[in-house]
Amino acid sequence: MSSAPVDPPVLDGRTARGLRTRRAVVDALLALQEEGDLTPTAQRVAERAGVALRTVFGHFSDMETLWAEAGARELEKLVSLAGPVDPALPLAERTAAFCASRARVLEALLPVMRAARLREHASPALTDNRRLFIEAGDEQVRRVFAPELAALGADAATTLHALYVVAAAAGWEGLRVDRGLDVAAATEVLRRTVTRLVDPTGGPL
Repeated sequence: MSSAPVDPPVLDGRTARGLRTRRAVVDALLALQEEGDLTPTAQRVAERAGVALRTVFGHFSDMETLWAEAGARELEKLVSLAGPVDPALPLAERTAAFCASRARVLEALLPVMRAARLREHASPALTDNRRLFIEAGDEQVRRVFAPELAALGADAATTLHALYVVAAAAGWEGLRVDRGLDVAAATEVLRRTVTRLVDPTGGPL
């Protein structure tokens, strides 16, 4: 028995406007963070979004739920920035592609990461967002370097931890902010370090 295809529901005008407003509020929060306002108030978010304060809390029960949705949006953005790395490439090409991908993601993440760090200790939503970011990063590493991690056997877990230290937000911030490297130089340090971790015969740092 066959059935006719079901068309997706059509949003009425009010629902569509509500979704646009909700998205504008989240966009406003992320834009303020990216511009250096690491702890924007609901009032500043409302002003940036061009809506009344009551509108913000009409869509979000509190700032915690707004932070949670902003984190989910940021994760979607980071996944799109990462782009695929072909696991069939030779190791050197895979490593270079991985590091270029990770550099794009981490550079975009820097302001949001700093903002989250200020509130994370008291925010279950931000703590959960951080967990999701870490899991997404670990999954990319496992996928890109599957043969090398498999060959390491019992040492694979230690290598995964080490890759997190050098190829996650804190390591990138250390290179870009603490060491003052530009993106190209930081990416090259990342490439050399990752190469040594996944291939001990990969040459000097």
